[in-house]
Amino acid sequence: MKKPFVTRIIPFLKARFAPRGARISFSQYGEDLIMKDMLTKKGMKEFSYIDIGAHNPIFGNNTYLLCKNGGRGVLVEPNGELCALIRKKRGRDICLNAGAGKTDGEADFYSFAQSTRSTFSKEQADEHQKQTGQIPKIEKKKIVSLDLIIRTHFAEKEVSLVSIDAEGLDVEIISGFSFQKRPHLFCVESAEGDSRVDTLMIEKGYKKVAQIFQNAIFVDAQ
Repeated sequence: MKKPFVTRIIPFLKARFAPRGARISFSQYGEDLIMKDMLTKKGMKEFSYIDIGAHNPIFGNNTYLLCKNGGRGVLVEPNGELCALIRKKRGRDICLNAGAGKTDGEADFYSFAQSTRSTFSKEQADEHQKQTGQIPKIEKKKIVSLDLIIRTHFAEKEVSLVSIDAEGLDVEIISGFSFQKRPHLFCVESAEGDSRVDTLMIEKGYKKVAQIFQNAIFVDAQ
């Protein structure tokens, strides 16, 4: 099967224009390179991941580098158009057209024309509407818990990485997780000055190893 264009062109561009030793990142600020190195140093050769709030399948994505290096995982994306794009571009992965939460169920999804502003948080949706005058499209979406994703898709295998970018609901998703199966790494969006994610992850036995702008990386310390 012919490889996607982006997969074919990147090696050429790197060889042609990048300085020797340069490495390509698909995350916003190179988080994926840090996490891949950490997992590799743990001796992992097969990567698995859960990407909550995946958005674009390639660009600005925390798991595409692992996918490109043979990994497989589950991506959770409530935007139907983006989920379809993920399924088209990342056939190795499973994409759930849903949101993630503390418990399984359903919730209102506030969808804006600027897809990065779409959210399940009414508070954030109201604030964005107040600032921009944009009126969101509201639709019911399925909500899945992290435990359900793991029971369904990772019953017989470990989880290398969980990436969470849930527009203000990150703490809720983590607080509902049983941690019966412990992913090696978490990458969680954490707003500056908000220590709730740090406190919760420390309580669950994880150590913060990096803060890259709004994203915090935690490693299992147990």
